[in-house]
Amino acid sequence: MKFIHTADLHLDSPFLGLKNNVLPNDLWEKVHQSTFDSFQRIIDGAIEQQVDFVLLAGDLFDREERSVAADAFLISQLNRLKDHGIEAFISFGNHDYSTADPDSFGYPDNTQVFGNQVETKKYTLSDGEVIAVSGFSFDKQWITQPMIQDYPQAIGDVTWNIGMLHGSLSSLNSPEANYAPFTLSELQEKGYDYWALGHIHKRQTLNDQKTINYSGNTQGRHINESGEKGYLLVQSDDKHLNTQFVSTAPIIWERVTMSLGDLSIDQLVESILEKVADLHYSKLHFIRIELSSETAVDTDLLTRISNGDLLADLQDINADKWQQLNCWITSVEAPRVKNLVYSSIDQEYFNQAKAETLTDDVFDQILKDFSKQPSFIKDEISSAESKQEIFDQASTILQENVASSDPEGDNPK
Repeated sequence: MKFIHTADLHLDSPFLGLKNNVLPNDLWEKVHQSTFDSFQRIIDGAIEQQVDFVLLAGDLFDREERSVAADAFLISQLNRLKDHGIEAFISFGNHDYSTADPDSFGYPDNTQVFGNQVETKKYTLSDGEVIAVSGFSFDKQWITQPMIQDYPQAIGDVTWNIGMLHGSLSSLNSPEANYAPFTLSELQEKGYDYWALGHIHKRQTLNDQKTINYSGNTQGRHINESGEKGYLLVQSDDKHLNTQFVSTAPIIWERVTMSLGDLSIDQLVESILEKVADLHYSKLHFIRIELSSETAVDTDLLTRISNGDLLADLQDINADKWQQLNCWITSVEAPRVKNLVYSSIDQEYFNQAKAETLTDDVFDQILKDFSKQPSFIKDEISSAESKQEIFDQASTILQENVASSDPEGDNPK
């Protein structure tokens, strides 16, 4: 048995943050096409590897109102699988939730779509092995009940039991509880041979046997979705399953760190571009420059960074050289204040103020401010990575304000 586990295609993602970067037109076209290109490479891989079936575990589309182009593209790729005798299993997630009759989608007859209640679909492979795939599709954006409880125990009269689940490994007190929460023990107690998970965009395995996996999304859309993206190729060896990651994303997000030293603003632009050139990217990269400094940073330079002037200077040059460098600089992060000297009493007050200010209650209040925003924005803001980044930046601003209140740094107010 050989199959592909993929999820979170987010076909036709709007990449809203990048639109504000004033990308060159030909580069923007590559960005807009990237989710489609990655999925096409997945189907290419399925055909080349001669897999038995493909699992698509939710969020195939970026939003419920899928575009005509995205829908037609998916159908065309499913037909490619059909032409090579490859079955496809689809469940919809929180972004592309649906209550429509699966027969109304017009998918080819090699495609099995899960309804809104947990169900099990059986499929016989060419060698006579029988698989049982259990799953469901979201019928609304948020599902707080633990749908895992509706999954049946492993069936004894089939060769392989597989679960598809778009949801979150989390406690019910987490923002992720909105997405069909489950625990690892609940998955393991079902006795399945493999769990194909979706929703979390970071590729990860949840057990030592590497049979309970998030495949991650197939194309990173911002800096918190950095690194290679693609699919998991799963193959049986006797009664064991081996999993291999295969990269398909045409664009890679990455952080690039460098020290300010004593560079002037003009020298800094040149130095950043030289560093990027020295990386010799073989694949298109979207990068964030993260600056660091062990000493106090010139106020004018910090202003140029914070108001976007430095980034604008870099992107003006980058617009002509992105093909040569094979990268686009999306943002520049100012160095965080280091080595501030406080008295022990002042440090104690600072730490106390930080602990009382940067709390979970404060973060929950921030999330409420995004209640009317599109779901992909709310999902990103509520992630653990975003929470840490928001708190880190708030702490840095607090430190900078304390430091600027006393230039000598020996008596912060």
